[in-house]
Amino acid sequence: MSEQNMTSNNVTVLIPTFNRSGFLVESIESLLAQTWPVHKIIVINDGSTDDTLEVLKAYEGRVDVISKPNGGKAAALNMALELVSDGLVWIFDDDDLALPDGLATLMKVLLNAPDANMAYGRHERFTVDTMGAVRILGDGYWRDCESDEFLAATLEDMFAHQPGMIVRKELYDMVGPFDENLVRSQDYDMLIRLARVATPVSTEDYIFRQRIHDGVRGTKENQVDFEAMASSWAQFDKIIFRSIHPQLKLSEYLGKGKKVHNQASKRHALIRRSAVMARKKLWSHTMDDLREAAATSDEPLTPSEITALRRALASKYGCDEVLKDPKLVDELCKLAMSSEIGSQIVASLARGLRWRVRSALFSENRWNSVRYFLLMNKLGKASSIFSKRYQHEAAASMRLFQKVDRSK
Repeated sequence: MSEQNMTSNNVTVLIPTFNRSGFLVESIESLLAQTWPVHKIIVINDGSTDDTLEVLKAYEGRVDVISKPNGGKAAALNMALELVSDGLVWIFDDDDLALPDGLATLMKVLLNAPDANMAYGRHERFTVDTMGAVRILGDGYWRDCESDEFLAATLEDMFAHQPGMIVRKELYDMVGPFDENLVRSQDYDMLIRLARVATPVSTEDYIFRQRIHDGVRGTKENQVDFEAMASSWAQFDKIIFRSIHPQLKLSEYLGKGKKVHNQASKRHALIRRSAVMARKKLWSHTMDDLREAAATSDEPLTPSEITALRRALASKYGCDEVLKDPKLVDELCKLAMSSEIGSQIVASLARGLRWRVRSALFSENRWNSVRYFLLMNKLGKASSIFSKRYQHEAAASMRLFQKVDRSK
């Protein structure tokens, strides 16, 4: 292997950290223990006020440390990325653990795909109790998809995480810096930008373990408690997707390299975008797309369109807004009764609520199971009204035709 190729495959690890000295040590140790050695580890101390700098002294000569005033994860990573000229970048969280063969696994799949410029794999979640016992909580969310579907799948939800991926530096240069205005979801925003230009390759193998803990997230000035994490993610995802909506071409919701070339592909793209926007709780965009989709083609919904619609209400943040907004429900009912395709669209959305009914039974608010069930029935009934009316009108037209035919 030439010196240039060796350099291009050097892996630089970036670890932004803020007041997590205990977890940080474990993260660093897991990286130093990789069977495929890392080229360099850079810890960005983002204005920590605990003993972070003190514990990092033990790694002098093995870990580079840079310090800056507290400004958040995005600002810390932007500073560190400027120090990396080429090769591969592995952004690692200061509370997670890399599995011993994690980097080796990513390198093997990347090097076996000459056209790929990023590689990602799976993760499992874990927690440590007060006695120090480790408990594995199960797999993190994962989507098995082809390279050309990576962007479309990522728009639905984030499943490729920074500690589980390596990315060529030129990709980061291409898409620009992290958005420093985002206190949360800055990694999701970056992943979407990368996905638009990347040629990724994936593995089903586990790369890292994601620690679940009740520590505070965010910055010194904008802290996010553990209990508020989900609502905070949802809030910043909405900010991201409000910006994304006018930026992305409609065809990008179909997959990389695909185009909107006829009415069928346009409707498919509209439905996929509507499902994404529903998952991000941007229902005004969703309803605009659903109405346009219903008017675009009168062909029956395809299996892939039905699947996308059923997933529209499956956001990890829940979809309680459909229980709280009667105007939204009225809009859906009107769509269901507007046309045959409108009725199919709303019927597919309603069927997607079945999972909500079941999962709510095991939640703290079991009453929501009943509410979701009633909503599912209401949408289903609205969908059936048009279908019955359509069938009645079709039958009446057929009887009229038969009468005319017999009179000849």
